[in-house]
Amino acid sequence: MEESLIKALSESFAPTGNEKSIYPIIEKELKGYVDDVRIHDKSNSIVAFKKGSGKCTLMLEAHVDEVFMVVSSIEKNGFVKINARSIDSKILPGSKVIIHGKRKIKGVIGIKPYHLVKSGEENSAFSFDRLFVDTGLLETEVKELVSVGDYVTFEPQFDKVGNYYIGKSIDNRLGVYALIETLKSLKNIKHQVNVYALFSSQEEFTGLGTITSTYSIFPDVAIAVDATFATQYRVSSDDGFELGKGPVIFFGISVNRELTNRLASIADKYGIPYGKEVSVLSSTNADKISLVRSSIPTALVSIPIRYMHTPVEMFDPFDVDKTVQLLKLFIEEFEPLGDQNGEY
Repeated sequence: MEESLIKALSESFAPTGNEKSIYPIIEKELKGYVDDVRIHDKSNSIVAFKKGSGKCTLMLEAHVDEVFMVVSSIEKNGFVKINARSIDSKILPGSKVIIHGKRKIKGVIGIKPYHLVKSGEENSAFSFDRLFVDTGLLETEVKELVSVGDYVTFEPQFDKVGNYYIGKSIDNRLGVYALIETLKSLKNIKHQVNVYALFSSQEEFTGLGTITSTYSIFPDVAIAVDATFATQYRVSSDDGFELGKGPVIFFGISVNRELTNRLASIADKYGIPYGKEVSVLSSTNADKISLVRSSIPTALVSIPIRYMHTPVEMFDPFDVDKTVQLLKLFIEEFEPLGDQNGEY
C-alpha cells in the first residue's frame, strides 16, 4: 500500500457536489498509465481510459465524494450552527472541523459542559440543535467569513493506529485508491478488455455522477468498489466483516450473478481471501449502474472499514492490497459474459 497516496486522498476536500479539488491528485497519479483522463460531464465526475486489444469494455467505479455538514445559522458570539443528513450527530462533540467559507476556518464542535447539565438532560441525544462550531473568532469576523450553506468537513487527521490506519473520508477514498493502483498495475500487461475507471461524484446523496457517466460510457460490464462495515465492539460478524481478511464480494439481486461468480472464482484461483456479503440491495452505486440503459451487468467489491461516516474511519492495508490484486487479475483473465457472444 502506498501510504502517501491514501493520505493525500483522505485529506482532500471533496464533499458531495464539490469534488473537483481531488481530481488533480488522480490526474497526476495516472499520468503515463492511461490513454486518457478527463472531467466527463456536467456532474463533474472524472473518467480514465486504458485501451485493451479487444472490443469489450469494463468499467470500474468508485465515488470520490465525502460526507459533510453545512452551516445552518450564525448565532450570537459567533457560534456556528450546523446540520447534516448522513452523519450521526452523537459522534460529533469534540470533533475538529473546517468551515469552508471565504477562507478555511478551523473550529471545534462543542456542547454544554457536563458539570452544567441539568437533571433530566443527562441522557438526551446530541441532536444538531444542541451542537455548534466554535471558531475562536469574534461574531463580526465569523459573519464576514462564513455564510449559511457553507460546507463544513472533518479536519484531516490521517494516522496509523496499531496495525491499522484511520482518517476522514476513507469511505470511499480506498475505492479511489484501488482504481488508481489497478490502472497502474496494467501498464506492462497485455489485456484484451478496454478499461474505464469512473471516479464518480455525488454518491452520498443521489448517485448522479455514476448514473450520467455510466449512461455515456455504456460499458459491457461494471465493477463498483466501495466500503462496507467491519466488525468492531458491538458489531458482530452478522453485520460486518473482520479487518485483515481481504475484500468483500456482494451477492444480491441488484448485481449480476455470473459476473459476481467470476470475481469469486478469480479470488479462489489465486488464493485471495474474501468475504461474502448477502442482501437484496447493496445501497451502493452498484445498484444504480445495473439500472442504466438496457441494464449493465454489475458486480460489487467492498473494503471493510470501522466507524463509517466519522472522522476516524479505520482500515487494514492488507484488505486494500488484496482488492487491487483481485481487480488486476480479473482484468488480466477477463472473458465476456455468456450473453455477449464471446466477442471482445
